[in-house]
This record gives sequence, C-alpha cells and structure tokens, in this order.
Amino acid sequence: MYELNSRVNYKTIYLDSENCVINAERNTLTFNNLPVIKVEGDINFIRLDSVCMTSASASNYTDHIWSIKLGNIKYNNKFYYNSDKNAIPTLGNVMIDTKMMVNNGLNNLVIDKQNINQIILYVNSSDNHGLQKNSQNIKMNISLIIEEHFV
Repeated sequence: MYELNSRVNYKTIYLDSENCVINAERNTLTFNNLPVIKVEGDINFIRLDSVCMTSASASNYTDHIWSIKLGNIKYNNKFYYNSDKNAIPTLGNVMIDTKMMVNNGLNNLVIDKQNINQIILYVNSSDNHGLQKNSQNIKMNISLIIEEHFV
C-alpha cells in the first residue's frame, strides 16, 4: 500500500484598509508594512477567508458585489483563467447585504515559492466604485490564508 506522507502549514494574513497606501479612487490598496512571509511549500495556495466592511452608512457597501483581485504575488498562471482578460488574478467576489456576507466560492490561487513583503489588492464594486461612496470612506478588513503543502 502506497501512502502519501505530506505535511500542511497554514498562514493567516490580516489586512486592514487603515494600514495601507491607498489611491485617490480607493480601489488600489498597497500593503507595504508586512513582515516577510516565506512561502516555501512544494504546492502553495492562497485564498480569501473573510471580508468585513464598515462605513458611516451601511448602504455605501451593502447590496453590491465586490471583486477583490490580488497583485504583486507570483502565481502559477497554468492553473488560472479569467474571462475579463486581465492578468490580475481574482481572489473572490463577495456580496454583502444588511444581514450577511456571501463569498461566492473558495477560490484557491496556486502561488509559487516566494518571500512576500508587499501585497496589493484591487477592490471594485459592481457599480464601479472603490472603498468610497457618497463622499464617505469605506473601511475594509480582509483575512487571507496561505496553505503550504510539503510532499
């Protein structure tokens, strides 16, 4: 009998929109002050775990579909396809309403071995605005999980 002897490590990354460099449209968030995150597994995945948003008015972020894309991470493009013909991989699409948040699937992105010290997120709503609506800022917290498989 053949047994695959593998080990799995998990790393969780919490990102807060208050702790990043953000552009004027508030749709490109650059997280520069991260410690070095070493991704060393033989097979590695990154996925969106949770998204939380808050604003002066809940109507600024509810009843929208939010697209969250990941930048500045080396990923394996042999395992990723996107119909928007954009080379920036989508981590997830989330729908937030007044009662709950729905993450449309647990998208796993295969990433290469690397040292991560900067993450860029591209965030847009279905009505094409970033983390600002009606001249009010929207605060966002995201949790990402890196899964490293050692064979």
